[in-house]
Amino acid sequence: MNQTSKSEARLLPYYFILYGMSVGLGGIVALVAELKNNLGFSDFDIGLTISSGFAAAFVASLITAPLADRGHAPLMLRSALVIGIISLITLSVGQDLWHYLVGRGAYGLALGSAYPAAKRTVIVADPEHMGRNLGRMGAADMSGFMTAPLVVTALTALTSWRIAFLGIAILLFAVLPATFKAQPDTAEKDIDRQGLKGLLRIRRLNGALLVTMSMFVLIGAFEAIWVLELDHRGASQTFIGLALTAVALPIAVLSPIGGTLAQKYGARKWGVSIWMIHAVVTLFYGLVPGLWILLSLAFFCGVLEGFGFSAASMLVSAAVSEDRQAAAQGLMTAVEVGTGAIASLGMAAIYSSSGDTLAWLVTSISMSILLVAGYILTKPEDLKPVRPGVPLEKLRRPFE
Repeated sequence: MNQTSKSEARLLPYYFILYGMSVGLGGIVALVAELKNNLGFSDFDIGLTISSGFAAAFVASLITAPLADRGHAPLMLRSALVIGIISLITLSVGQDLWHYLVGRGAYGLALGSAYPAAKRTVIVADPEHMGRNLGRMGAADMSGFMTAPLVVTALTALTSWRIAFLGIAILLFAVLPATFKAQPDTAEKDIDRQGLKGLLRIRRLNGALLVTMSMFVLIGAFEAIWVLELDHRGASQTFIGLALTAVALPIAVLSPIGGTLAQKYGARKWGVSIWMIHAVVTLFYGLVPGLWILLSLAFFCGVLEGFGFSAASMLVSAAVSEDRQAAAQGLMTAVEVGTGAIASLGMAAIYSSSGDTLAWLVTSISMSILLVAGYILTKPEDLKPVRPGVPLEKLRRPFE
C-alpha cells in the first residue's frame, strides 16, 4: 500500500465520525417544524433554540481546538460523540423551551469540539490532496445531513418525533467504536502551546474568515427559516424531509470534485466566485411562489455549495503553519457558528415580523459585502500565492 493509500485509510474513521455527527444535526433541523407544531414554540423560540447550538459550538471550538494541535484529536472526537448522544436524549424527552436550549446547546458543544479536531488530521495527512480530502470530509458531512431527514421522517411516521430523536442517538452510539480507530496525526505539534495567540493578526486569515462568515450567514438563515417557510407553504413533514435530502445530495456528491478543482485553480477566486453566485440566487428565495420552485432554487444552491464547500477551509489552512492547523480551524468554526447564531436569530426575527422577502434580501446583501471584503484581504501583497517562507509550501496554491 502506497503512502497516499495509507493516508486515505487513516482518514476513514474521521469521515465516519463526522457522518454520524451530521446525522444528528440534520435530524434536529428536520424536526424543527415538529417542535413548533407539537409544543407551540414561536418562530423566535425556534431561532433562539438554533442559536443556542451555534453559541455553544462557538465557545467549544475556541477552547478545545488547540488541544488537537497537541495530539488529542481522537479523545476529542470520542467525547463529542458521547455529548451528542446525551444531547439527543434530552431533545427526545424535553417539554419546555429551556430543555431544547440545553439539548441543542449540548449538541453545539459536541460539534464545536469534533470539527476542528477532524479537520486538522484531514489537512495535514496529505497536503498534496488537501482539497480532495476536505471535499470528502464535506461529502461525509453532507451525507449525514442528507440521511437524517429520511431517518427522522420514517421514525416520525411510524412512531413519533420523540422516538426519532432517540433513534438518532442510537445511531451515534453505533458510531462510537470508530473513535477508537482514529489515530493521532504525525504532523508537527504545537509544543509551545501557542493556541489562538496571534492568529487574528494574519491578514489573509482574516480575509478567509470573512469568506467563511458569508457562507454561514446563509447557513444560519437556512437552518432558522427555510424549513419554517416550507411548513408555511403547506409542506408535510415527509415533504420537508425529502426536500432537505434533495438539497444536501449535490453537496455530498460534488464536494470532493469541488475541493480538487479549488486546489487546482485557486481557492480564492474559485470559492468567492461560487459563493457570490450563491448570494444572488438566495435573493430569489423570498420572491418565488410555491414549494417546487423554492425547492428547485435550493437544489441549485446545493450544487453551488458542493463545488465551493472546501474553498474557505483551504484558505484558512494556507494562512498558518502546520502546528497551528487545528487552532486556525477552531477559530474558523467559531466564526462559522458565531455568524450562524447571529444570522439564525436575526433572520428568524425578520421573518417573523416582516416575512421571507426581506429576510432573504438581508441575507443576500450581507453575503455579498462579506465576500468582497474577504476577496480584498486575501489578495497577496507581492502578487505571489503566499509570501516566501510559509511553512506549508504545498499549500501555496489556494491563494492564487
